[in-house]
Amino acid sequence: MKPWEESVRLLPVPLQPIHGEVLGSYLHRLAAANRMSSARLGQCLSPHSNPFFTRRTDALRRWTPTALPRLATMTGVPIEVLQRSLPAFVRLAARANGTGEPVHAHYDLYVVCRHCMLRHGIHEPVLAHMAEGLRLCNKHAIWLDGACHPHVGHLDGLIKAQRQHFGLVRRFPGTIDMATKEAEKLIRSWLMTNYQPTLQKRWQKRLVQLPRQEPRYSDVVRQRHDEWERIVTYPEFVSVLGIIADPRWRAHRIPTGRHVSVEDHREAIAVIFTEAERRLSVPTLRVMPERRTFHNDPLFRWTDPRGRVRFPRRDEPHTVTRSPSQAG
Repeated sequence: MKPWEESVRLLPVPLQPIHGEVLGSYLHRLAAANRMSSARLGQCLSPHSNPFFTRRTDALRRWTPTALPRLATMTGVPIEVLQRSLPAFVRLAARANGTGEPVHAHYDLYVVCRHCMLRHGIHEPVLAHMAEGLRLCNKHAIWLDGACHPHVGHLDGLIKAQRQHFGLVRRFPGTIDMATKEAEKLIRSWLMTNYQPTLQKRWQKRLVQLPRQEPRYSDVVRQRHDEWERIVTYPEFVSVLGIIADPRWRAHRIPTGRHVSVEDHREAIAVIFTEAERRLSVPTLRVMPERRTFHNDPLFRWTDPRGRVRFPRRDEPHTVTRSPSQAG
């Protein structure tokens, strides 16, 4: 009789899963607490192509629906709680039922805040799926989006930006994914090109305030090259995301499929730049508008991908007559 065909019973040390936890992370913690190998535990649940799964393993290609009730018996955790806490079983159920659209795994994985885990008596890294908009722990001000977990509570604007980010996710579910990619590209372009000296000074100030020593989890999650950049630019990223994700502001972009007059074209660019300057609290984002290099500005390119019209010079009059609130 195979291990997954034998009857199972409650383990001596049952553990509760953390919400959104990766299945491999949970099974490794469960196996360690009960002094058994993770491979043996996996074989007791369901047939698996490779019993030596890692903490990052979350795909259930050869697992069967019997794994869920067997795990519930071994841990004493109700099936409903396991399904809510472990996304892998949601995908397994969708595959087994064959109804509706399949639920795919996404690989935005992160290590849960160590201070939050200590309150639950957990002393090892817990790997989980990152919720939409999550970047830091509001309670302990620990940056979570990366292999390094520095304390960022002393940096201006980050805690407030996290709350605003969650609000944007709730308000604009239909555009948030696309807008996130666009806003990340825009902010990184500003950072790399030195187009915005006011923002550069702000980002440099945050950078020198970051702690030099921080917990690293590069053996659990992949370390990105831009982790420090994401931290220091996060408040400005959220401010720009609030514009790019809002359908009212996206409606001001220059359409590519029909003709727009020069006046309307200039007005659309001006209204978006004016709003961005207000949200970012900078005097101007219109760097060197008298030179053609302005056409390379990432916000200009987002406003008008074709870049057809030179923006008016500083000494040229330009007015803003429309805004989303005025448009009704």
